[in-house]
Amino acid sequence: MVALGVLSALGLVASTFWDAPQINNWLFRASTLIMLATSWNLMANAGLVSLGHSAFWGVGSYAAIMSANAWSGSILGTLVVALLAGALMGLIVAAVTGGLKGIFFAISTLALSEGLRISALMLPDVTSGAVGLFLRQDLRPSQQTLYLVAALAAVASVGVAILISCSKLQFASRAMRDNEAAAQMLGIAPRRQRMIIVAISGAMASAAGAINAWYGGYLDPEVAFTLHNTILAQIAPILGGIHTLAGPVIGSFAIIALSEGTRIWFGNMEGVSQMTFGLVLVVCILFLPRGIEGVMHRRKKQQATAGTPAPALATGRGGKS
Repeated sequence: MVALGVLSALGLVASTFWDAPQINNWLFRASTLIMLATSWNLMANAGLVSLGHSAFWGVGSYAAIMSANAWSGSILGTLVVALLAGALMGLIVAAVTGGLKGIFFAISTLALSEGLRISALMLPDVTSGAVGLFLRQDLRPSQQTLYLVAALAAVASVGVAILISCSKLQFASRAMRDNEAAAQMLGIAPRRQRMIIVAISGAMASAAGAINAWYGGYLDPEVAFTLHNTILAQIAPILGGIHTLAGPVIGSFAIIALSEGTRIWFGNMEGVSQMTFGLVLVVCILFLPRGIEGVMHRRKKQQATAGTPAPALATGRGGKS
């Protein structure tokens, strides 16, 4: 499994050097979705379900374009700005929401995203409002550079998730998800753990938004804080396998495949993609609670069990027949 993951990461990075614009575009979208889905999954592992992940995406997008235009920054420099902006907002969200959990925390994140969208519209002197912001053309790197940055960032985000899974933070997150009161009795500080997790998650989602902003070159409040990103951030881990490392990755590629399939087959029909995502979400919740990764794990376990020889049964006394 580890070898497959390493080969997949190398293949994703190597694919950025292919001269295949359409395939590169698909893999770029998959890379940014991997970052967004992994970010959402980190919060879900701690029992924090976000319905406003587009807030982090949008903040990272605006931080990247505004800092680039103001300071003639490079993509890597503005990526650092976006990471810091996302982490700071994550700390603020965790501090303000306090002990909110479940539906109450989810609604607070949704309200945050909508509030930021309206604020961006009402502050045209800062964000250019509904007119939007354009990235300076003299700053834009080559498409291949953008593909490479996105692929490396996706691999890095999964690497961060792996490091967290091997640390005490993972056990603290799992304990908080199962029973926060019991976790607190064991010496875990829920507020501190929340701040760490939400800050990391926010930074990761903001970085994804920043890279996408460089790729698109244009940004307005509707694009930055669209609910579509929040929906994708949830569906990808649920489809691939929530609370797992491989789930967000598997789900991201599956979502891109579904999106392109519906676009090709039903391109002239309005709303087919949204309906497809809704049906996928319902099917996964009802019939695939552990997602694609869970199905693969179950089949692997069944194959291993089928290949194990049955133990010999002794007959008679002393094992003699």
